[in-house]
Amino acid sequence: MDAKQLSDQLKKPSGEAGLEVAEALNESNQRLYDLAFEIMPAQPEAQIIEIGFGNGKHFADYFRVEPNLKLTGVDFSPDMCREAKNRNQEFINNKQLSVHCCDTSALPFPDHTFDVAVALNVIYFLDPPEVHLKEIKRILKPDGKFLIGYRPRHSVEHLEFTKQNFILYESDELSSLLEENGFTITMEEIRTYKKRAMDHTELTICDCCLIAKNDATA
Repeated sequence: MDAKQLSDQLKKPSGEAGLEVAEALNESNQRLYDLAFEIMPAQPEAQIIEIGFGNGKHFADYFRVEPNLKLTGVDFSPDMCREAKNRNQEFINNKQLSVHCCDTSALPFPDHTFDVAVALNVIYFLDPPEVHLKEIKRILKPDGKFLIGYRPRHSVEHLEFTKQNFILYESDELSSLLEENGFTITMEEIRTYKKRAMDHTELTICDCCLIAKNDATA
């Protein structure tokens, strides 16, 4: 597929091509997930929501971090929601996991539902970001945490597929955006390594994860 088609699939995987892209993302995002799980503020009985979960391969990893948490997944791709349900039926049957097909601009949950929200390689697609951040803040408990995994602009802007659909950020820009929308940055971790992208370009990857606290006074 060309760069435009790949960009569209990265934003919203669909059809057979979407399933293939989602499988490739499982590999390309593994280190970012590893970093996220390393710093994740998960407590027993915590209510966690993952936004934009792809095909749901990583859901099982949450329960290795904390076996007694309750996990909710939201994605706006019907094909990804269907695939995630098929992969994780045991967790769904055990009422450990629920999967919802919806957009983050209108989340179907009451105010102050979740302790932690997680979005890995998703922030680029929240457009306009303020609308989505307002909803995420609404569904988080006061002092709830928002864990964002992303790759900064300088790490990926030369890739053709990032020139459409993506809003890229450097660390200071993303921090400012979050603070302007009622969050306080409490932690940031960065890991750098070399790899090949999905279009076979060799690049230096910067995996960044930050934790932002829902500022109840904002």
